[in-house]
Amino acid sequence: MRVGNCPSCRAPVEFRPGAGKVKVCDHCNTVLLRGKAQLDTLGKVAELADTESPLKVGLTGQHSGSAFSIVGRIQKRHGTGVWDEWYLAFDDGRTAWLSESEGEWNLMFPIEGVSLPRVNELKPLSRFTLRERPFVVEEVGHADTASAEGQLPEFNREHTYVDATGPKGAFCSLDYADGLGEAFVGTRVTIARLGFDRSELNPTPRRDALSQARCTNCNGPLELKAPNAARRVACPYCGALLDASSGALEFLQLLEKPPYAPLLPLGSEGTLQQTKWTVLAFLIRSTTVEGTRYPWEEYLLWNRDAGFRWLMNANGHWTFLTPIAAGDVECATRKATWNGKGFKAYQSVFVVTDFVAGECYWEVTVGETARATEYVEPPESINSDETDTEVVFTHGVMLSPDEVKRAFGLKGALPPPQGIAPAQVNPHAASLRSQWRWAGIWAVVFVALLIGFSVAGDTRQFARVRFTVPPGVAAGTPEAQQFSDPFTIDRRVPLRFELDVPSLDNGWLAAQFDLVNEETGEVVQVSPEASYYSGVDDGERWSEGSHSDSKQTAEVEPGRYVLRATPSFEAPSSLAREYLVTVSADAGVGLCCPFFVFVLLFIGPLFTAARSSGFETRRWNDAVFQSAPGVSSFPFAKDEDDE
Repeated sequence: MRVGNCPSCRAPVEFRPGAGKVKVCDHCNTVLLRGKAQLDTLGKVAELADTESPLKVGLTGQHSGSAFSIVGRIQKRHGTGVWDEWYLAFDDGRTAWLSESEGEWNLMFPIEGVSLPRVNELKPLSRFTLRERPFVVEEVGHADTASAEGQLPEFNREHTYVDATGPKGAFCSLDYADGLGEAFVGTRVTIARLGFDRSELNPTPRRDALSQARCTNCNGPLELKAPNAARRVACPYCGALLDASSGALEFLQLLEKPPYAPLLPLGSEGTLQQTKWTVLAFLIRSTTVEGTRYPWEEYLLWNRDAGFRWLMNANGHWTFLTPIAAGDVECATRKATWNGKGFKAYQSVFVVTDFVAGECYWEVTVGETARATEYVEPPESINSDETDTEVVFTHGVMLSPDEVKRAFGLKGALPPPQGIAPAQVNPHAASLRSQWRWAGIWAVVFVALLIGFSVAGDTRQFARVRFTVPPGVAAGTPEAQQFSDPFTIDRRVPLRFELDVPSLDNGWLAAQFDLVNEETGEVVQVSPEASYYSGVDDGERWSEGSHSDSKQTAEVEPGRYVLRATPSFEAPSSLAREYLVTVSADAGVGLCCPFFVFVLLFIGPLFTAARSSGFETRRWNDAVFQSAPGVSSFPFAKDEDDE
């Protein structure tokens, strides 16, 4: 240890080798800089605020198999809050910083020899790279050094800090002071995993006392559930907003009385995702679109081990929200990617906090505004709340009112959902996929049966007769009639009559065929007609009609039959004198039957598809993007005629 004397009070000062060139005098709080020949003074610091931290200078611990000691401490102030950052010296010569953020601890090591972005270029959601590792800015702030103790690498009264996160839990902090910047990179840790002797940790009596504190405005009992994390407390009795960052409650402002009681009472407990949560706070937030205010509720949940979660209720639709690192989210134009899954941008609006009750881990104020952006992939969503200095991302999963009711043991029924939620599952989409699948399966089966019946069906020919129209006879008269030789149909079968007039040109010929049962006299009648016209028009040849036609009958009883043919025609001069008729078994089922079968098969999926499309249209018609408060656009909205 190097020993010197404080220039201010002459008390002995010791420097631990490799732990930094700045030391705060333990006796007079003078900040000393170790020079080549003497100790220089950098002024004095105020007395340390009692932040109720469990840590203290001199504690020893272990991280990843390496032992360390806490050799210094800096207290920083941002707004009305004070927080601690602890300087660690490892036995292997490394140094690191340990800081606390909203109940979570970050252990960071200095990174040297890297080019840092300019601080004026950084804002929430900005991206930068350190040693090929990408980071996303979550917070940009300005902090003052309120106090310090122990040995430090340097000392700056003011500095700008940038907190950022990267993939897989990486955490980065950039410090800018006196025109210079430093980078620190690490991960989230827990006090339990840092190897401290629990018997040497500081007690937190003042924080513990907050658990039984009373409102400084109305003296109402508060019974805080998370006193170690509370930064703001809103009294449920009188509406007073109290500051709890210093370990004692201080009155800030009187809020308006709550418009109604929360559906989940403050202090109530419930189990979601196999974790028991306590309701700490109740907030009402809203956005105004096209002059209409749209409010919703947010409930802050807390678990001693798991930390904080949110439960949001918007028009009876409940969403469970878990904080996620901005560095794990890839945001692009109208799209976000998280955990390998894509989410489509649904809305981006300006929101305001209208009411708050309970205890919050941040310095909440009524009237504070933020930009809220939501990306959806039902039933999940990615949400961001962005201010000028900070952005917070959460991952949402929708819950039914019954799930929330069971989780918190509520007696009465919760209000039913109204309208369509952004991340609500399309109730028709799942059944639509199943219906299309089964319709396709049955269509394949039906086609296979058609082919099978066609191959195996009766295609026998019973008669093929060539008739000649006698000269000089009138159309449709008994004189024009002709008869075939008798033929036998040996089984009950439908028949097909095919009429063919090969030499027909610019005329028509219709034939009435009477199939006469010689034994019973029963007659089956069909009347096919062939017509064919052609010519030249403006040098182009044209034609219409056909030389042939066919007709089908119902099933005919077996027996011995004679075919009687009575032709009708346009004029003898245009008449083709010969026509051919073929009588055969009709093995097909006709075109109408398969058509109606397919209609029946697919009418259900088509109807469900229309309902599914209508659901999505109504969902995306409500998607809104605001470029500024009161300036809204609805890029996905459609008219009913567009569906």
